[in-house]
Amino acid sequence: MKIEVTFDSLDEVRKFTEIVMVGQATAQPSNTQAPVQPAPAVHNTAVPVQAAPVQTVPAQTVSAQAVPVQTAPVQTVPVQTTPVQTAVPTSTVAYTMDDLARAGMTLMDCGKQAELQKLLKEGFGVDALPQLPKEQYGAFATALRGMGAQI
Repeated sequence: MKIEVTFDSLDEVRKFTEIVMVGQATAQPSNTQAPVQPAPAVHNTAVPVQAAPVQTVPAQTVSAQAVPVQTAPVQTVPVQTTPVQTAVPTSTVAYTMDDLARAGMTLMDCGKQAELQKLLKEGFGVDALPQLPKEQYGAFATALRGMGAQI
């Protein structure tokens, strides 16, 4: 779609910008012009049309001072920043021998007794759970979880 607007005077430019900027679609036309009629509705029908000769009208330049420009005031909003936390706080879970034994029993009930004995012997260097040092309880609990135990 192409729309061309031609102005004959600076007064017409001002009235046009008022209509566009303020949104007064029903602004009164100047006394020297005929009222603007709405364009007829366009329907999508194929009708052969002969080209009419095109008449060009010289463009009229308008200085930047003639067209008022309104700008909205700029508001600044203070932004609060929060420090970035780099480490996630964790808590140390203290496992007891009973916790580890219960988890081991559930694995043995599932038929994983041989795997459990292999884990104790090769992974932690002990033959039985009571021989496991307390410092190894957390690592052993993690290994039990890896085998499917709920602890």
